Parts: sequence; structure tokens; C-alpha cells
Amino acid sequence: MKITLIFLLLCSSSFSAWEDEKSKIEFLIEQVKTSELTFIRNGDEHNAQKAYEHLKMKYKNALNSWFTPPKSKWTVELFIKEVASKSSWSGKPYKIKRKDGKTVLAEIWFKEKLKLYKN
Repeated sequence: MKITLIFLLLCSSSFSAWEDEKSKIEFLIEQVKTSELTFIRNGDEHNAQKAYEHLKMKYKNALNSWFTPPKSKWTVELFIKEVASKSSWSGKPYKIKRKDGKTVLAEIWFKEKLKLYKN
């Protein structure tokens, strides 16, 4: 009985940690959708809607891929670094063009947006 209870507690804390990280990741994806920025991927410019769709596809593919870590190991930082900030094909970093025309690395933009997340 004690072993079962310990197992259930470990599973629920792992599930809870994943749900928290998932919530942060989904928050960041929504930030892309509602932005009015231009996203630069492999030299091509994309509006927020296209960037949102691409990021959702990459996220879904990453979660279902055999070579990514199990969900219990996923963090929002891993998502930013490995999914949201660079091309999985070319390895080139994504960039974001702000309204004033200045460009920043997507990784920096996502980290800034993560600071806005409220539990």
C-alpha cells in the first residue's frame, strides 16, 4: 500500500510539473499568434499567423518524435532553445523584426515574453 501511494505521488508530481511547463509553452505560442511582429525563418519573412502555425506544428512534431525527451523532462527553456528559436533543418536562428524595424533573435524575444507569464 505504501509503495503504491509513493508511486502515485511521484507520478502526480511529474504530471503536475509537465502541466506547468506545457502551460508556459502554450502561453508563448499564443504570444506569437497575438503579436504584430514579422518572424524571419531561414531568411524568409512570415506574419504572426504563419509563425504561429509553424511553431504549433514544430511543437506537436517534437512531442511526438522518438528522439525527444519524455514529457517529464520537457521544460519551457528546452522548448525555447530547441524548438522555438532555430530551424530544425538548417540550424539557423530565427529572428523577429519589431515594428521599429529592429531585429532580435527569437530566443531573446521568447525569454522576454516568458517573464510575462503568470501562474
